[in-house]
Amino acid sequence: MKPKAGWLLSLCGLAGCTVGPDYQEPAPAVPDRWQAERRADDLKPVDRETLKNWWKSFGDAGLDRLMEQAVDENLDLQIALSRIEQARAERRGTGAQLFPKVDVAVGAQRNDNPFPGFAPGIRFNLFELGFDAIWEIDLFGRQHRRLEAASADLDAAKDEYAQALVTLTSDLARGYIEYRSLQYQLRITRSNLEAQQKTLKLTELLFNEGAGTRHDVVRARAQTETTAAQLPALEAELVAVQRQLEVLVGRQPGALAAELEQPGDVPVAPGHAILATPAQTIRHRPDLRIAERRLAAATALQGAAIAELFPKVSLSAFLGLHNTDIESLFKSAAFSYGVAANLLQPLLHFGRIRAGIDLAEARQREAYLAFEKAVLEALRETETALTRYLKEEIRRQTLGRSVADLRESVRLSQLRYHEGVISFLDVLDAQRALYVAEIELARSEAAASTNLIAMYKALGGGAEARQPEVKAHRFQPTITQARTPHPWIPAKRIQNLAKQIGLE
Repeated sequence: MKPKAGWLLSLCGLAGCTVGPDYQEPAPAVPDRWQAERRADDLKPVDRETLKNWWKSFGDAGLDRLMEQAVDENLDLQIALSRIEQARAERRGTGAQLFPKVDVAVGAQRNDNPFPGFAPGIRFNLFELGFDAIWEIDLFGRQHRRLEAASADLDAAKDEYAQALVTLTSDLARGYIEYRSLQYQLRITRSNLEAQQKTLKLTELLFNEGAGTRHDVVRARAQTETTAAQLPALEAELVAVQRQLEVLVGRQPGALAAELEQPGDVPVAPGHAILATPAQTIRHRPDLRIAERRLAAATALQGAAIAELFPKVSLSAFLGLHNTDIESLFKSAAFSYGVAANLLQPLLHFGRIRAGIDLAEARQREAYLAFEKAVLEALRETETALTRYLKEEIRRQTLGRSVADLRESVRLSQLRYHEGVISFLDVLDAQRALYVAEIELARSEAAASTNLIAMYKALGGGAEARQPEVKAHRFQPTITQARTPHPWIPAKRIQNLAKQIGLE
C-alpha cells in the first residue's frame, strides 16, 4: 500500500471515534396499575385495534362520517405532515455534510503591479476551469452527532403528527357529542315550553271562569317566559359548536348544516371503561414519545458541542485546467491537479466553545426534566379522566331514576290539582323540578361520553388512525419504582457511519 493511501485510510478509520455521551432511552417509573382501577371490578384492558378507532365504539354513523372527513381534510394534520417533510429534508442535508463536496470552479484573475520599483515585471493573467472538492473528515463525530439529532427530530415530527391525530379525534368526538346534547336539550326545553304554555292557557281559562286565581296565571306565565328565555342561548351555543366542527373537518361555515340538521341521539358511552396499564399508556402516548425524542436530540447535540474542542481535519483537491492564456486553456499542457490536507485545532476562543458545551448540557437536562414531567402529567391526566368517567356513570344512573320519579310526580300533581286537592303552585314546582332534572340528565349523559373521550385521549387513542409514510420511533418503558439515572451518562458506542446514514 502506498504511504498516502494508508494515511487516508487511517483517517477514515478514525472517523468512527465519536466523542460525547451515547444516548440511553429513559425508563420512566410508573405504577403497575391505576389507582382508580382499584375501586372498579368490571374494567376491561384495552387492545391496540380499539385504541386505533376508539370512536367506533359509540356506534354512531354520523360521528364516523365526520371523523373520516376530518382525517382527510383537517388543516392541523396537513401542517403536521409538512413538518415531517421539513424534518426529513433537514436530516438529508445534515447527512450530506458527512460526504465530500464537489464544485465546478471557473475563474479569471488579472495581476498587475502598479509600483514597478518594488517588484518590476510582475504582470500576468490566470484562467482556470475544473473541479474543486473538499471533505471535512468527521474525525470526532461532530457531524455524526448532528445527524443523530436530526434523526431524532424527524422521529419527533412523526409523533407530532400522531399527537395531532389524538387531539383531532378527541376534539371532534367531544364537539359532536356536545352538538347532539344541545339538540337534545333544545328538544327538552321546547317540549317543556309547550307543556307550560298549555298549563298557562288552562289557568287563564279557570281564572276567566272564576275557578282559579290571578296568582296562578301570573306564576304560570312567569315560568313559561323563563323557559322560553333558555332557547336563544341554547340555539347560539348550537351554532358555535357547529362552526367548531366545520373547522375541524376543514370546511367553510355552514357546510355541515344539512348533515347535522336532522336531530340524532347523544352517543352513549359503553357500559364498561376500557383501560390500559400505565406502562402501555406511556408507550402509546405520542406526546411522551415526542419528549423522549427531544431528549435524544439534545443528547446528540451535547456530543456535537463537545466535538468542537477537538481538531477539524479536511482534505481538498483540484482537478482541471490552469493557464495564463485563455486561448491555450484547453490544451493538454494546461491540465493540473492538486491535493491538500488541513488540520484546524481550536486555540483561543475566549470561552465560546466551553459556553456552547454548557448550553448543550443545560438544554439536555431541561429535555430530560421535561420528559419526566410529561410522564407525571400523563399519569395524572389518565387517573383524572378515569375517575371522572366512573363517578359520572354513577351520577347519570342516579339522575335517570330521579327523572323517572319526577315525571310520575308531575302526572300525579296534575291529577290532584284538577281534583282540587293541591294548589297550582305545587304543579308548577313539580314541572320546574322535572325540567331541571331532565336538563341535568342530558348534560350528564354528554359528560359521561365526554369523560370517556378524555380517557381515550389520555391513553393515546387515535394516534394510529392514519400513519405517515414512515413509522415513528418506539421506545419501551419499564415498570420500576427506583429513580432512573440521567441518560447523558455514556453506556455504549454508537453504530458505524454507514448504518447512521442509511436510507430509511
